[in-house]
Amino acid sequence: MKFENIGLAPAAIRSKSSAFGRRKEKSAQHLGSARDAIAGFGRDGHVFGITKGQFSMIDIAAAVLEKTGPADVAVWTLCIADYEVEAIGAFIGSGAIRDFRLVMDWAGAQRDMPIVSDLQARFGLDCIRVTKTHAKIVMVSNADWKVVIRGSMNLNSNPRFEQFDVSDGGAAWDVMDDVMVEMWDRAKPLPVRKLKHGDAVGLLNAGVAHPAPTLDWAAGGSADWWGHGRA
Repeated sequence: MKFENIGLAPAAIRSKSSAFGRRKEKSAQHLGSARDAIAGFGRDGHVFGITKGQFSMIDIAAAVLEKTGPADVAVWTLCIADYEVEAIGAFIGSGAIRDFRLVMDWAGAQRDMPIVSDLQARFGLDCIRVTKTHAKIVMVSNADWKVVIRGSMNLNSNPRFEQFDVSDGGAAWDVMDDVMVEMWDRAKPLPVRKLKHGDAVGLLNAGVAHPAPTLDWAAGGSADWWGHGRA
């Protein structure tokens, strides 16, 4: 699939800043690098890699969507910029993304409130939960795939060493799906401008303890995902 075919051709994204323009100009190159990086990834597979800024998390997500076909997407990020909002909108417009959810850090949501408000206006109030988070994760799922992408990189392009993991199914998916269900059940959909800091902290502390499934590449154990037992 060509980059233009998923709605991210230059004409599909409105120029908003010089950084936005530079990111848009290199979008096809970044997607090509991400596509090459996960070329061997398939069903029930796992890929680990290091990048020097050749692509970002949004580019890996685009490359994964080429493999999965239309899917539901959930994103965890510290912050979000104009380009990523436009890219997500283009994916949804093309049908590549069927349903979209975003988990964002309180500080990032406050800083980027106009962008986040625009995202809610486009995709509905319930598409976002704001908490205290530094996680960078993308979940891509449909009837055949349950992909979790995680790494050190944010959605935006960043020319420095970053690591990433991409896996289909297994414990990583089970953990994240459990957390997402809990988070959406426990928080009301509100306009980001009406959210209070206590709401964000509350999502970090709420809920019950969930055991952490043993990952096939990591030591086993259990974790108190929702804050019980803190000192």
